[in-house]
Amino acid sequence: MSPSILPYHLRVLLAALILPLAAHAYFQVSSPAKGAQWANGQTYPVTWEKGLLDGVDTFDLELSRMSTDGLIFIAKDVPSTIKTVNVAFQSLPAADDYFLLFLNSTHGVVYGNSQQFSILQSIPSNATAPQPDANQPTVTVSGGPNPTAAFVTTFPPSANGAAGWEAVSGWGPHALALAGVVTAALSGGAWAVL
Repeated sequence: MSPSILPYHLRVLLAALILPLAAHAYFQVSSPAKGAQWANGQTYPVTWEKGLLDGVDTFDLELSRMSTDGLIFIAKDVPSTIKTVNVAFQSLPAADDYFLLFLNSTHGVVYGNSQQFSILQSIPSNATAPQPDANQPTVTVSGGPNPTAAFVTTFPPSANGAAGWEAVSGWGPHALALAGVVTAALSGGAWAVL
């Protein structure tokens, strides 16, 4: 075994501080898939998977195009407990450079984005009809980007946005990290006094 440059308590502290950052990296959008062709007049399920302990309780869903400026605000404060939102497209400009953004629009933090997909004027005759999830909410989006428009829908807050310690699943790692920081601060103070 080779000796470590950092003492054990500092390695534990660094691991406790870095571990929560790694959880934010997991937000995968499964639908729309790359190259998907969606059409006006149809409703499609937007699906995703996200990390369990990433600290993301809600997020906003926006539609964007690569070749033009502007966003279409779809849904605000989508609860992370659901995994699908049905989106109905009505009279959006046809193009092949759309993508969905999953983000916190207040702070500008992007959690994930979909692959590039197309929106057609109408569904091709040889295409199969989309299968929206009847048990999930549906949001209808129409028109092009409008910087003065609000989100099409805003989900209600769950538990007023606050949760007690007993309601927070997995709070143990956070308590351990806090205890590590306090221990390191006390150790540093004691070391400075000596």
